[in-house]
Amino acid sequence: MQLLVTRSSMTGFVVFDYAARYPEAVAELAGWLRSGALRSMEHVVTGGIEKFPEALLELFAGKNFGKYVLAL
Repeated sequence: MQLLVTRSSMTGFVVFDYAARYPEAVAELAGWLRSGALRSMEHVVTGGIEKFPEALLELFAGKNFGKYVLAL
């Protein structure tokens, strides 16, 4: 609503427009991961499939961070 009130504009892009550059991006991101400049965060829930209902509720409650993984 603020965009309308302030007569602002917002422009985005479609990631598929850059599909030809995916290999370049993967190489650069991999380098950042190796050097530690970029860290991958994972929230791992252990306990098997029995934990799925609880894990799903946590996901929708916003209690997770990063990639949410249920370890089977």
